[in-house]
Amino acid sequence: MVQSWSVLLLSQGHAVHWIDGGHRFDPSKFFPAMRSLNCSIEESLRRLYIGRGFTLHQLHALIVRVRHELALTKASIIVIDGMLAMFLDEQIKRFESRSILRHCLASLEDLAKFCPVIILDGRTTSPLHQQLKHTMRPYLSQHFKGQWENQKQRRLRFTSNEQHYLVDIESKNVQDTQRRFEEITSIDRVE
Repeated sequence: MVQSWSVLLLSQGHAVHWIDGGHRFDPSKFFPAMRSLNCSIEESLRRLYIGRGFTLHQLHALIVRVRHELALTKASIIVIDGMLAMFLDEQIKRFESRSILRHCLASLEDLAKFCPVIILDGRTTSPLHQQLKHTMRPYLSQHFKGQWENQKQRRLRFTSNEQHYLVDIESKNVQDTQRRFEEITSIDRVE
């Protein structure tokens, strides 16, 4: 779903920062949606700024640096994908890991004053992963859990403590979904 929102923003001339902490980002997955919107793939991808950290310290540096890049790119959204995967490295001491996580989250919380920040994380994989998710909660203004409603992955349910959204991927409701997304975020450019 975040990829769909990102494609929509890119097709409308907005910039998007995507920081990949889980080594799972593939920009070619944007192509079908870009084609369906009749936008230039090459032009749209020029506004997609991808950062990939291969270690926890590289990810940390990317998150700190994106603040300065935002001033240049005027991006409408920042996506941090698989961030907690880097913090599960057993070679990093837990105290150091939590300290870096808090610093990253404080940086992202500060960034969120200028631009929507979306942190994507998958299912909890270990007790440490659960602890790290718990550490994140005070820094998050919205927390949604996404789950596919059917095997064909055409209906996606987002739930939080206060809200519930059902998104039909292949229907005309996509525009309504975009409107609801814009209600909780802002895509105004920072001047």
